[in-house]
Amino acid sequence: MSDTKETEYISLDSSFSDFKKTGKIFQISEEDIPPTKTIEIIADLLNNICEENKDKSENINKDIKPFMTSNIPLMPIKNYLMRLSQFTKINESTIIIILIYIDRICNINKFTLTYRNIYKIILSSMVVAIKYNEDNFYSSEIYAKIGGLSIKELNYLEFHFLVLIKFSLYVEKDLYDKYYDNIISFTENNESEEEEEGEGEGEDESGEEDEESFEDDDNNDNNNNNDNDKDNEECNNSNNNNNGDNNDSNNNDSNNNV
Repeated sequence: MSDTKETEYISLDSSFSDFKKTGKIFQISEEDIPPTKTIEIIADLLNNICEENKDKSENINKDIKPFMTSNIPLMPIKNYLMRLSQFTKINESTIIIILIYIDRICNINKFTLTYRNIYKIILSSMVVAIKYNEDNFYSSEIYAKIGGLSIKELNYLEFHFLVLIKFSLYVEKDLYDKYYDNIISFTENNESEEEEEGEGEGEDESGEEDEESFEDDDNNDNNNNNDNDKDNEECNNSNNNNNGDNNDSNNNDSNNNV
């Protein structure tokens, strides 16, 4: 039986690591929408891009500036996407369209994705994708509170995003299938790498066990050799004692003869 919790809200204008309750809108069960593999893969892809661009100089022009945050948010991209997915109940197809829109706005405007602009770009792309692709959706006020912005700023970013993307929202089936296949391929590659790493760890543990076994055998052999040496010493001492007794006996016999 799952516990239902009150929705918590965050602010992109603050530290973004602290959740802020700004009012109750609706309740959602933690088990209603489990984290999907699609979200995790897209989050990893976006995080890798931002990581690669981390040391590059940012070209902050008038078009990208509205998406910039004053500081790099402390919440990881994956957690942010999971949050948006959980509270908006977004469809998986819409998640893929979000990635297509992000690629589209970057290609048209030559944007460089960084940790300072990716969050607002994700939120803007999500709102546009949901309203375009899904029949039922929440008000912009709810998306603003879930995403950590004021309703005024989100409305502006939504319109600004549409202008920069040139209102090109239609996604061809072939293009969608291409992105979907790439995500599936990326998932399979990650799973195979994880399996290889697991097998490698298993071999290392097996090798360590074999080495320990060999060491135990060597120790046992050494102990046996030491025991044999002790037995040989005792036998030699016994023989020496016997020889001493024989010599004493011979001396006594010779004295009697004399």
